[in-house]
Amino acid sequence: MKYWKWMMGALMMALVSIMFVATAGAQGGDVTRGATLFAANCAVCHGDRAQGRVGATLAKDFPAIRVNALLKQTIANGVAGSVMPAWSTAKGGPLTDPQIEDIAAFIQSLSHQAPTVIITRPAPNVPTLGRPSPAATMPPGNAERGARIFAENCAVCHGARGEGRIGASLQKDFPSVNVQAALDATIARGVTGTKMPAWSKAFGGPLTDQEIADAATFIRSLKKPVELPAPTESIPQGGNIGGWLGLLCFGGVVVIGALVLWFGLASARGKSAPPAA
Repeated sequence: MKYWKWMMGALMMALVSIMFVATAGAQGGDVTRGATLFAANCAVCHGDRAQGRVGATLAKDFPAIRVNALLKQTIANGVAGSVMPAWSTAKGGPLTDPQIEDIAAFIQSLSHQAPTVIITRPAPNVPTLGRPSPAATMPPGNAERGARIFAENCAVCHGARGEGRIGASLQKDFPSVNVQAALDATIARGVTGTKMPAWSKAFGGPLTDQEIADAATFIRSLKKPVELPAPTESIPQGGNIGGWLGLLCFGGVVVIGALVLWFGLASARGKSAPPAA
């Protein structure tokens, strides 16, 4: 009887160990690597400890049976109808599946570590047009300050030099009469129906009007320089005299003509000379 008790105890311990390993394996991902990836790609919207910024608060319990699977799917595919883009390389994003798994593990590790802050304020009156109207109330911007603001808030989506990442390329001409005002308004209010969120404090974002104007001024400086086609060699057209090629040809004609004339005169003199006695 005592033997069977030992057997049952060992069996129970083995089952618990198997369940523990299976749960850890199902979660997957490395929290340490995930923290680094989160800081580089997610913190700009969700905050450095996932407390929320222009993106949702992630330091919370998620209403799902398989939280890790929900997080991986959301990160990989984005959320339709929201500003959350798809980050998976399969969807055109920059992150691999293992990287997404690491980020999901890090986010899941933040449960119970920060209180969920419920912001009770009226919803901002966001324009329903695809393009926000220019805002003329922004102060003058400064490109040097804007470079720092861009690096901290915009580069994660638009690239370090505005070349585009999961967001649009900003190295271009913008179709607007007042480009500065259009950029100010777009950054401040976001663009409805796209992944571009509102960054102005007036619309629930983290940036002041001055910071937005600075970022917009820096973006205007990102326009690629116009590359002129390399000059191609062409036949000289000459100037008033005809160029060096024309002079060379003219000189050759003169020399040939002089030789022909000289030989002609010499032949004529030979024929006109009287015969010898």
